[in-house]
Amino acid sequence: MAFNYKTEFQRYRRYYQSLEPTFTKPKSRAYTTIIFSFLAVSLFGWYAIRPTIQTILFLQREIRDKTELNKKMEDKIAALIEAQAYYQEVEPLLPVVDQALPTIPDAIPLLIQLRNLASRSGTLIGAVQLPTIPLTGQEIGPAGKDAKLSSPGANKEHIYDLSISVRGSYPSIRTFLEGITQMRRIVSVDALAVIPMKADFEGSASAIPSSRVLQLALKLKTYYLVE
Repeated sequence: MAFNYKTEFQRYRRYYQSLEPTFTKPKSRAYTTIIFSFLAVSLFGWYAIRPTIQTILFLQREIRDKTELNKKMEDKIAALIEAQAYYQEVEPLLPVVDQALPTIPDAIPLLIQLRNLASRSGTLIGAVQLPTIPLTGQEIGPAGKDAKLSSPGANKEHIYDLSISVRGSYPSIRTFLEGITQMRRIVSVDALAVIPMKADFEGSASAIPSSRVLQLALKLKTYYLVE
């Protein structure tokens, strides 16, 4: 069916003409004005209020983030307070830690401890062998100046070996070994050998009352920490 624009034009014209009396009535004009005024106020009001709403939402999100951050900071402060209390509790034990793991080789004090241990356990030290180690935890660099063994800003653990042989009865040698494990200085037994021998060395009869004399050969490892 062909579109007849003249017929359609006449039909829409009659439709708008039928609406014209409605808009010309005072009551209809009032409603129309109110509706358009409300739409205009709503539109402009939305654009006016929108920045305020965005600001409110942003502030709420920021308050939520700040509250969460504040809680994390309070947790960290509580952890620091707990760590400080724990540090104060163990602070008297720090010298013991320094004695167990000194910052220098401390070979001479270690030998004195072993000598005293041998004296208390009733054994006799036959020989002691130490490697070449720096006495102060430093070594001589190429330029002839003291140079630390570790790289700057890093703690580095160093180990050196110590060989010692003692003579005595089985109970005294056992006491000597137990004493090594109980020393404040960290010393580990790397290897040991027990050899039966005759009490034919000078002074053995008075120093070691037992008739059966044993020789204990120990290879020890000890540690120090260079800061």
